[in-house]
Amino acid sequence: MDLGKIIWMVSIVLVSCSTPMLIPDLIGIQRSVEIASGADLWYDGELSADLLRLQVAIRGLEPGSRPEVAEEVMLRLDNVFNRLNALPEAGSAEWHTWAAGREDGVAEVRRIVDRIDRDLPLLRTDPAAFRTLADRNVEEAVIVHRRLLFAGSDHQNVLVGQIQRQVSVFQMKLLAYGAGFIVLVLALVWLMRRHVGAERELRTNNRHLRDVTERLVVARDAAIRSNEAKTNFLANVSHELRTPLNAILGFSEALMSGIFGRLTGRQEEYVGDIHQSGQRLLALINDILDLAKLDAGKLELREEAVALDRLAAEAIRDLRVASRAAGVTVDLTPAIGNVRVLGDPLRLRQVLDNLLSNAIKFTPWGGRIEIALKRLADGRTVVMVSDTGVGVPAEDLARVFLPFEQIDSRRARQVKGTGLGLPLVRQLVERHGGTVRMSSELGSGTQVWVELPPERALPAEDASGSVAPGTSVADHRPRNMA
Repeated sequence: MDLGKIIWMVSIVLVSCSTPMLIPDLIGIQRSVEIASGADLWYDGELSADLLRLQVAIRGLEPGSRPEVAEEVMLRLDNVFNRLNALPEAGSAEWHTWAAGREDGVAEVRRIVDRIDRDLPLLRTDPAAFRTLADRNVEEAVIVHRRLLFAGSDHQNVLVGQIQRQVSVFQMKLLAYGAGFIVLVLALVWLMRRHVGAERELRTNNRHLRDVTERLVVARDAAIRSNEAKTNFLANVSHELRTPLNAILGFSEALMSGIFGRLTGRQEEYVGDIHQSGQRLLALINDILDLAKLDAGKLELREEAVALDRLAAEAIRDLRVASRAAGVTVDLTPAIGNVRVLGDPLRLRQVLDNLLSNAIKFTPWGGRIEIALKRLADGRTVVMVSDTGVGVPAEDLARVFLPFEQIDSRRARQVKGTGLGLPLVRQLVERHGGTVRMSSELGSGTQVWVELPPERALPAEDASGSVAPGTSVADHRPRNMA
């Protein structure tokens, strides 16, 4: 995984997890502080002060004391009752730190104070007896309330310790999260710098790509112009060469025929070589012209119904001299029925001639060449030319259909050729909408398949040589052909 994606994932996880984990701690600390700072301490302090004031007022009673002293005692007793009545209930919002057994302690203080209240009539009849009873009772109330204060202080200390622990844990978490966020910020800064650098590099690459594209467009346009010039040059030169070449062939044939007199043996041999070389040169010029027309898209097909079996038989017959000279046998496997297609007979014959000539060149003495025709179930027409020649290496199969390419083998160097035959075959078949493919094994032979599409298939002729009733050549003309 990319480091940037890891950083963003860790950022999302840290931000999404830190808040839910810190909020409960903050709530717990806030609750503990509220409990530790509860109002009960204030109430306890006020109640303790009121009890002490009551005790001082009671101890101030003397025989023959003025009436104001007795009124002071009753006032202080009322203050204690008011303070007890004002104490919040346990669990209320005003009371948070209610210690264990606190309710019992307050109730006991109230009972003791009630006893003092019941003894108030003695304050008027016998102040000394009231002082003795009330002083003992108020002392007991002070002791009970003091125990209550100690219990509250102990509970308060526990709460303070709990708050300290919570604050320590929260501090540790904050430190951990702070360190994590610092690392995260540094990682994000690094990631941002990397993105900025990548964006800068991308802009540089885009500018370079635009420059390269512009240069490629210029080079493409120059190549197109060069190719057009090459095509025009080849076409013009080929046309110019054919005129003197026809004269050479014509005069050499006239000399060989003897109309100008009988030739000696040496002269006849030389004239034959001239005629043969002229024919080879004429074939080369024709191939160059065809390639130039195909590259320029100016080669037009003159389509008609073509019987491939007849065309193949004619090609074999016309090449019998070359096959006998090479010591190879050329056979035509009979097809089931007439294999008829819609196409240019001249160009289809050129395809067969090139395939057979190529097979004859690369098949050693005593070899065998076979042409097989077949109509497949899906309507495709297949022409297969196989030989028992030297074969083609696997790495050279893609090059044999390129112009002026020849495989680098001993047999290829011995035979004569320009490497235009198979490229012409491929382009002529593709002009018919078909495909060409080759398979070969070095030292065992080569097989070439020419496949024509189903829309070029025509029905077989009947016994009289006419097309089957209800069909015509026009019915089977491809929709994309004129």
